[in-house]
Amino acid sequence: MYPIWLRLLVLAVGCALAAEVFQNAQFQCGIPKQANTLLIVNGADAKISDWPWHAAIRLHTSDGQPQYVCGGTLISERFVLTAAHCTLGENPNKLPTISVQLGVNAVGSPEGKVYKVEKIHRHAGFALADLKDDIALLELDSPVEFTDYILPVCLSKKTTIEAGKLGAVVGWGFTENDFPSTKLKLAKLPVVDKKECQRREPELYGRVLKEKVFCAGYTNGTSACNGDSGGGIVFERGDAWYLGGIVSFTRSRDGSSLCLTTTYTAFTKTESYLDWIARITNIDFSEEYGIEKTVPCSTKDTPDGFCVPVQQCRNILDALRSPLLSKETANQLKQNVCQLRGIRRSVCCQPDQVEKIPIHRNAILLPQDCGVAKRSEPTTTAVRAKVYEFPWIALVLSSKATPEKNPYCVGSLINNRYVLTSAGCLKAKERIDLDFVRLGEHTLNQPQDCDTYNDPETRNTVEECAAPPLDVKAVLPFTIHPLHNKPFRGNDFALIRMEQKVAFTDNIRPICLPVREALRNNLPHEFVLTLMETTTKQELYKTRSEFTEVEECEERFEDYGYTPWVTDKMFCALAQGPNFVCTPHMGAPLVSMVQQGSTTRAVLYGTAMMNPSNCTIARTIPKTYLRVPLYVDWILENMAP
Repeated sequence: MYPIWLRLLVLAVGCALAAEVFQNAQFQCGIPKQANTLLIVNGADAKISDWPWHAAIRLHTSDGQPQYVCGGTLISERFVLTAAHCTLGENPNKLPTISVQLGVNAVGSPEGKVYKVEKIHRHAGFALADLKDDIALLELDSPVEFTDYILPVCLSKKTTIEAGKLGAVVGWGFTENDFPSTKLKLAKLPVVDKKECQRREPELYGRVLKEKVFCAGYTNGTSACNGDSGGGIVFERGDAWYLGGIVSFTRSRDGSSLCLTTTYTAFTKTESYLDWIARITNIDFSEEYGIEKTVPCSTKDTPDGFCVPVQQCRNILDALRSPLLSKETANQLKQNVCQLRGIRRSVCCQPDQVEKIPIHRNAILLPQDCGVAKRSEPTTTAVRAKVYEFPWIALVLSSKATPEKNPYCVGSLINNRYVLTSAGCLKAKERIDLDFVRLGEHTLNQPQDCDTYNDPETRNTVEECAAPPLDVKAVLPFTIHPLHNKPFRGNDFALIRMEQKVAFTDNIRPICLPVREALRNNLPHEFVLTLMETTTKQELYKTRSEFTEVEECEERFEDYGYTPWVTDKMFCALAQGPNFVCTPHMGAPLVSMVQQGSTTRAVLYGTAMMNPSNCTIARTIPKTYLRVPLYVDWILENMAP
């Protein structure tokens, strides 16, 4: 019968088929058995079943009473990882008595299980004065029995921490009311660039923010606080959660020992201590669970395959992304199900279909039939686009617009509920009232968009008119990239969710995102930019652009007195003449036509940024674009069914 993951995916695409639940008695690190929270929000109540590796660290007073002091993270049957400063007792020259409570939702609750700490392994380099090497291992007196509420997190030498990456932190620390939380709380925090942390708190982070420490969080009151120390920040990769850091410290308020919630939190980077952890625990951290395993498998359709997570099998994932999954297709998929230790959604995959990079689970929300237009004509320069040629163009408009002032932002439709656009455009003051999305538009202020075509069969000229554009109300607030404009003009992305699903038509269709490895790792040479020309008729134009090397791009900027600011998350492309469109077009899509099987599809590789507006200069200076492939995981993580 169908495994539970296949049943859920089948239901998600509208095909209700009978199924039985597949139960796997084996455990896998980083995968909650009863996870309910797939998308998490700042400051929400959490359940230990979603984060079964989180531990309560308790110091015992002289009369033997346990007192909660910190959080910790279970990494194996015998070891809990925490901050070294959490292991300091009343007498600094004597190791305290410590116990660990696992599987508990509320501190002090009788639920869960308690384990005595047999040995404290505090890092030899730990110094309380500057919180150097703030890491410790707690060795338990007996092996932990794994349950639905008690499981270890994953650790790997291949886990990387980079600015903008979103992590989850849970704990029982102080809340915004300055009282310790009685319930487990959850916050989703972005990793913050080192320079931004040092700029925010130069005296604190300038001194201690070294290679083995990173910071994360917001400055809006959402952060880790007293009592959260020692807990972990975890990052999702594929099916599993990996430990990236340990809550170490933040700045305290003036005249108080409580944390300042309007600044960032510092984390001890676990990646820097894996060799030390391995020596004590005898655990091998060289593998990356569910990603690089090559487990042979065999089925009727795939006699010599590999058992991999479903996100890593291209043809099966594409089948699941189809708008309608037939019973026959579902039966074929069922035959490919295999059992990979601890992975909930595994299939036997043909070797030539295996993706090396795991695709995000929310890729299932992206339609398979993307990037295809009813009309498509190549161009060598800037010309008016045909009706039906770019059906993924979306305009974000204001219901309060006037005939004199009708601001809008350009974006791209990526599925039936989401539009990707520029955060800078949305946040501009004159566009503060943008609240709905228009799809299928070609020419503004025109009741119907029409074009003439030459019919190849009759050789007659035929007029085709598109259906009227569709207006859909946007869900507010928009999802803005947490590091927008950090650095200057960087991370300029925003997602807009529409209040209702839209039906795809000839003039409303989604663009493709570069989710596959080959698309992510290679930038094409030729692109087509689509923008709304606003100086005359306010209609869609397309222009051919060519990739420009960074060195040449920066040289041309400097020749005209502009400061080059092309970061590693951007690239340059030069518009090809003799015709040019110089209208500002933040958020406009830069696409390349990619052959996938027998179909040529438009794939979104860049979104337009702020560029020089002088038309003469703009003809010789390449424009800068944000690299969409680097943001695919952020886009997918912030999409909901």
